[in-house]
Amino acid sequence: NYVKFQKTIGVNLAGHVKGDFVYAKNRNYESSLESALNNYNIPTTVYTNLITEINKGLPTLHRFLNLKKKMLGYDTLHYYDLYTSMVEKAEMKFSVEEGEEVILNALPVLGDEYIAVLKEAFKNKWIDYYPNVGKRSGAYSSGSAYDVHPYILMNWTGDFNSLSTLAHELGHTMHSYLSNKNQDFPDANYSIFVAEIASTLNENLLMDYLVSKAETDKEKLFLLGNYLETLRTTLFRQVSFAEFEWEIHKKAENSEPLNGEVMSKLYYDIVKKYYGHDEGVCVVDPYIAYEWAYIPHFYYNYYVYQYSTSIIFSTAFAEKITNAQLQLIEGELGVAKNSAVDDYFKILTGGNSEYPIDLIRKAGVDPTAPEPFELAMSRMNKAMDQIEEILNK
Repeated sequence: NYVKFQKTIGVNLAGHVKGDFVYAKNRNYESSLESALNNYNIPTTVYTNLITEINKGLPTLHRFLNLKKKMLGYDTLHYYDLYTSMVEKAEMKFSVEEGEEVILNALPVLGDEYIAVLKEAFKNKWIDYYPNVGKRSGAYSSGSAYDVHPYILMNWTGDFNSLSTLAHELGHTMHSYLSNKNQDFPDANYSIFVAEIASTLNENLLMDYLVSKAETDKEKLFLLGNYLETLRTTLFRQVSFAEFEWEIHKKAENSEPLNGEVMSKLYYDIVKKYYGHDEGVCVVDPYIAYEWAYIPHFYYNYYVYQYSTSIIFSTAFAEKITNAQLQLIEGELGVAKNSAVDDYFKILTGGNSEYPIDLIRKAGVDPTAPEPFELAMSRMNKAMDQIEEILNK
């Protein structure tokens, strides 16, 4: 059905993209990308480096797709098969109290202050847990009330997703709490570029803890499979969107033809490249060429890439923190505490006192270097190693 409206939707999106460039030129920017990223002083190399490094990491995605094909028992994997879970669901049930206990046990590496504030949040009811009549769906953490603690709204149903969501929102809560505590009001807020680092780092640490405590192989497979699907969708899929967005903007800026047909070919070529269509990894059927037409993020002017940068940087921080903790336990560091955690806290306490790129660099990760991408790929490969170890039994 989107094919029927390909021309109309294409004209609409092309007009939006061209409008981005008009506004950028009027403000003396070289490109729409430079204009969009300048709000937080983010160099365009962060965006271009993201696309370059994720393209280098495509063999890791292809390994995952081949693993999924094997686990589903398929001779051929199609793009639509990606929406089928590669693992059988494990029944993991948690009361609110049990969920709180799991999170407290999963995050002590972040330090005594962090855990103390979490306990205060649980004890003093900072969280509206349960679904109710008229309550909105989903979850969010609101930390904008500077003089009081943050609040979390969510809908607890007692499953793994509820637990993961709570850990995620608590990351935002702690980010807001510590920034409010350490910064004056004008600098207490923080940009979207760093916001999801705090939340997804908690998810990484929770995943490590749950996998280490899994009672059965089925439970461990369920956890690892879910984690890999998250990385596929947030890392590779979002970057494929970012690459498409970049390409259509470049065509508009170079006065090249830009319409629905051009966009469909561009999008299809990118998706085939990412999912290994020509290498026989995953068949990307022709109708996927029109998937771009119903993705609203392409009208947000270079927004979607931040989903990917956040999870890459948070994964890098998680790897640095857990590796330093292992060395600490084994007595290799010769110090009393985890310096990687101290570095990471520069983001949590920094608010908007510095540009996000500078905060991330001070915290020990260079957003323009290959290292965070290599750490993210390493973590994804380690998860696949664990799955294959179980399958080989």
